Amino acid sequence: MANNKYNLSKEYQFDITVTDNTYAGKLALPYVTAAVKSPDTVAKGYVRQIDGLNRKAVISNLGINDPIVAAACSFSSGNDTSLTEQVLTLTDLKVNEEICRGTIFPTWIGENMDRNGNLPGTFEDFLLASVAGKAGAQLENGIWVADAGGIFGAGFLSNDGVFDQNGLNASACADFTQSTLNSGAATTNANIDDALATVFNAVVGSHPGLLDKAGFGFYMNNKMYGFYGQFLTAAGTGQGINMRGSDQGIDGLTYLGYPIYRCPGMPDDAIVATYKENMVFGTNLATDWTEARVIPTYQYDGSDNVRIVMNFAIGVQTGVKTDGVVGCIF
Repeated sequence: MANNKYNLSKEYQFDITVTDNTYAGKLALPYVTAAVKSPDTVAKGYVRQIDGLNRKAVISNLGINDPIVAAACSFSSGNDTSLTEQVLTLTDLKVNEEICRGTIFPTWIGENMDRNGNLPGTFEDFLLASVAGKAGAQLENGIWVADAGGIFGAGFLSNDGVFDQNGLNASACADFTQSTLNSGAATTNANIDDALATVFNAVVGSHPGLLDKAGFGFYMNNKMYGFYGQFLTAAGTGQGINMRGSDQGIDGLTYLGYPIYRCPGMPDDAIVATYKENMVFGTNLATDWTEARVIPTYQYDGSDNVRIVMNFAIGVQTGVKTDGVVGCIF
């Protein structure tokens, strides 16, 4: 049997159809790319993305304290320059989905099948896009809090799907400064401003230099973001969000001039303050190990099924492990 694994390093060869009688089926690599890159946190550029990794990446950071000293005849280095490293390790993931042709024959799609009962190409594309979209939504949650089954490895805020102290301690942001929001009370539209102030003050107190970093901002989920929009509307005394009158668009909210990044996969009652380059998302896209296929198994095993298979790997890490604040209620 021919080896039909596609080498992503050979660019622009996406729309390849393998011989009809080959079990490997139809290659559909753009869809695995769509799945991996569609999570909002990634698609909107709220993280630094590194593609082409085979297994892991070493993220190096050069630390330099104030280098200027009084002039003297001797060399008087304070040994203040240091190199630190963070390791981002990928976790292998896959998608295995199956659909029976018998469920398709009675529909309008069935009218477009050829005489051999093969699915129309447009439906295959639709099927792949739907699976990729669902996988992307799952990845959005996975990169933040992982999952109870441990398939995602460690996320930014948890390693087991639960945002609590144990999960945070095992997450990529474990070494961020931790700050308690609203004395441990759940976040509402009445106290979201206090929660943001708590995180901002923690940044000022422990990492004031972060405020000057390009891309510095506050990360929160849609619910928290909505609470802040409601708070601003109420504070506007009838003039709408941020006193903008009839301009009620909720996108682009800021706190003290710093952007707020809306990430659906984040848990409730969580605010992260850091800069985009410090939140690193790695993938094996553009390597030999990324695959997406539509496999007509009905041609080979006596079933009436079509399978969708995707294989890829992802991982998250922080660039500088202490450069951030996590606000939470525990």
